[in-house]
Amino acid sequence: MKKIVIFLFITSVVQIQAKEVKTMIREPVVAGQFYPANPETLKGMIESFLEKANVSPQKNITGIVCPHAGYPYSGQTAAYSFKAISGGEYNTIILIGPSHHSFFDGISVYDKGEWKTPLGIVPVDASLSKEIESYNPGVIKYFPEGHSMEHSLEVEIPFLQVIFPNFKIVPIVMGNQTLNMVNILTDALVKTLKGKDKWLILASSDLYHGYSYSQAYSSDKKVLKYIEDYDGDGLMKYIQEFEMEHRGEQIAAACGFGPIAVMLKTTKALGGSKPKLLNHTTSQDVVGVSPGGYIVGYSSFIVKRRVEKKTEKRADEDIPELSQEEEKTLLTIARETVEHYVRGESVPNFSVKSEKLNEKWGVFVTLTERGNLRGCIGLIRGVEPLYLGVKEMAISAATKDPRFSPVQPKELKDIKIEISVLTPMVKVNDPSEIVVGRDGLYVQYGFYSGLLLPQVATEYGWDRAQFLQETCHKAGLPGNCWKQEGAQLYRFSALIFSE
Repeated sequence: MKKIVIFLFITSVVQIQAKEVKTMIREPVVAGQFYPANPETLKGMIESFLEKANVSPQKNITGIVCPHAGYPYSGQTAAYSFKAISGGEYNTIILIGPSHHSFFDGISVYDKGEWKTPLGIVPVDASLSKEIESYNPGVIKYFPEGHSMEHSLEVEIPFLQVIFPNFKIVPIVMGNQTLNMVNILTDALVKTLKGKDKWLILASSDLYHGYSYSQAYSSDKKVLKYIEDYDGDGLMKYIQEFEMEHRGEQIAAACGFGPIAVMLKTTKALGGSKPKLLNHTTSQDVVGVSPGGYIVGYSSFIVKRRVEKKTEKRADEDIPELSQEEEKTLLTIARETVEHYVRGESVPNFSVKSEKLNEKWGVFVTLTERGNLRGCIGLIRGVEPLYLGVKEMAISAATKDPRFSPVQPKELKDIKIEISVLTPMVKVNDPSEIVVGRDGLYVQYGFYSGLLLPQVATEYGWDRAQFLQETCHKAGLPGNCWKQEGAQLYRFSALIFSE
């Protein structure tokens, strides 16, 4: 009997020890509130959002901005960034969010264990987490209160689980979003990530919080501009000024301004290209109510790894060289033309003295609205002076692109203009001549033709084969049409500039 007692005692100790080394799991705290708790319902909702997001999966994205409100409000906007990154490969996704429920003077890294959602378990990248913490362990460490009830990171994870089969996370919550804290975390991330690949930084933030529809769009416009300008310090300064001006009021310009600034400064230091806005809206726009009551702004951005442009110039790449003043003149012509024409006013007659702007070049005018394509039409060959071609194509892009309804006056404030001046077409004899990022493509087969500008392949992360295929699809033809007898394939380069 004595031996049996001792045996049971030893077994009990072993069981206690096993419990002590059990993996730490962060349970979901807003399932059933911010998003559905039922796995099938949740997965179906996310897939529906992704299907409706008008953006293509892309490669080489290193940073994104996503909102973190309840899915019925911000889920569709968030889906734009998530669909864009679905074309990439990532070992670890670093999620950075603000703390809504507790204040702590530091940066909390959930540095081990797993995170759970209704869609399953996601492992924490403990090795990378510890490395980040090591650069300033007094400030960057695990503060339990930063994660216990916080939703800003939790709501992002189900989207990631739907689009990626395997990945790890480093969940980071900023307790104090000062410039000093932003710089500390930026420094740690830059040192940790330099030389590594297959990583992504997700900055979780909603935008304006308050009670004025007009103020929401006014404030969001400024925040979006700082992000688009890749200006993390400028964003921090604006937030500080906004908070000082509205001290005591229950409004904010962005709840996760610190995480956004960290993402901007880190990706910029590690070779990112300028952020691109994919979608912007507000809670009132989403639910379809007239302005009034509480309103929150939402946006989605992507930051891609900068691709170094080739400096060599072939004889057939006679790209026009325009001064900044000449580029500004063409953008002004396009802007004034679109605004007057859309409002039903007489379009001004422009007089241009520049010899270069009076030369004949092919030209395309592209319009985007809150990061989404709104119209793109052009002349593939120079048939009239460049400045007149810009004027004519600006009207066509705004009103004659068959893929879109004509631009309305209320949209003008959100329209951005890009101009692409094309070199003469050069027949492609061997597909190996095509350089993605430098060349645009034009295919013609019978009565069908299609053209894609050089920047399109870069934006979508296509390789040469995909670029050829998509150019054929643009012509309404099978993806291999360029191989068919009688098909003609041309390449060209372009000088690209925008507002």
